[in-house]
Amino acid sequence: MVKIFILILFFPVTLYAFWPFYWEFDGEKRFLGPLISYSNTEGRTSLTVRPIISYVDSDEGRYYRYLYPLGMSSKGFSYFIPFYMKREGDPASKRDNTSFLLFFNGMSEKGEYGGFFPFYGRFYDRFGADEMGFFMWPLFSYTEKDGAEKKSFLWPFFSLYGGKETGFKVWPLYGKKEEAGTKSSYFFMWPLIYGEKDIRQPDNPVEKFFAVPFFLKSVSKSREEYMVLFPLYSSLKDEDKQKVSILWPLSSFTKGKGIDSYSIFPIIASDKREDYTSFSFMWPFIYMKTEWTINENQFFRHRFLLLNRFISDEEGYFRNIWPFFEFNRTGAGGTKIGAPSLLPFRSPDFDRIVKPLYTLIEKREREERDAFSFLYGFYTKETDGKDWRARLAFIFDIRKESGEMKFELFSGLFGFDRDRIKIFFIPFERKRF
Repeated sequence: MVKIFILILFFPVTLYAFWPFYWEFDGEKRFLGPLISYSNTEGRTSLTVRPIISYVDSDEGRYYRYLYPLGMSSKGFSYFIPFYMKREGDPASKRDNTSFLLFFNGMSEKGEYGGFFPFYGRFYDRFGADEMGFFMWPLFSYTEKDGAEKKSFLWPFFSLYGGKETGFKVWPLYGKKEEAGTKSSYFFMWPLIYGEKDIRQPDNPVEKFFAVPFFLKSVSKSREEYMVLFPLYSSLKDEDKQKVSILWPLSSFTKGKGIDSYSIFPIIASDKREDYTSFSFMWPFIYMKTEWTINENQFFRHRFLLLNRFISDEEGYFRNIWPFFEFNRTGAGGTKIGAPSLLPFRSPDFDRIVKPLYTLIEKREREERDAFSFLYGFYTKETDGKDWRARLAFIFDIRKESGEMKFELFSGLFGFDRDRIKIFFIPFERKRF
């Protein structure tokens, strides 16, 4: 269907390349300069009308992007921010959900749910809760999770707790909540006074008390944390490390098992661990680097002058010198170079939909293939082993295929090779002498 669409839309210019209406680059057919591209290689079909819509069909699945990054549609998940969202789960799980503006509905193992915000609605297994509901929100709402219930009236001012929890809240004046034998908490003039006791781990109970900003503490057998006149002073001590901060986040110092770090924000910061190190100077404007090890493989990320980035990770190698150029080598071994580099992002969809609109110089390399394009295909040169092809707009096209040279003028109006001469697109046999 995609091929038929292309032929109908651009016929008859597909008969001969006629820059900038139609040209080819590295196996892609491109139309109207950088605005439209189509490719079908190695089991992957792609059609992009920038920036309106993009279509990809491969062994990994089929999906659409429209008005990138606002809209996406694929099997099981689609959305258009901020109007629409639909997620389909595994049919065996009986889970899906759909929302359109203020309407929503879905299905879970507990049954079907839906509503129209803020008038009435109910959720099952959403937002980390077993069940949620509301009526004329914020007039009334409720939440149920793991046997605990919470009913709110004129949220967030009045709440009642039930189920395995007891208590109430009159925010911000006073509130208390208790779960027998596990946890209890209270507040007074939130967020000035807050207290909590957690005995879910009997061997390591946790007590917290906050009198903001004068004094804060969180104490257990394995961890002690104190703050005095926050952010003037804070300290943290556990089984592995000890950390002290003065005028957080301006300065901090940490020592412990396999860790040695310090920070004088934003001038300098260093963090050294067994398989991870980071260093920054005048963050984030001048220099920042991180290095880490996964399964004996070393990766890194460097950043200079805020937008310049050097990255080596599981996805490959990426280098950006903003706003001049970027270099991207994927794990599959292909290399792409583009200039200028106005937006230093690394994403397959962004590379396919947005970058071709402002990339004036493009170079691709993989195995024995090499492709170069200047000014949206005004000049291109491609090499495949010993064969090559160079083209200047619609003016001339010269190529070498299987040791034979071929030359064309004005998109095939005139041309010649070893066997034929072309005049007004009509080929004539050459006599060999």
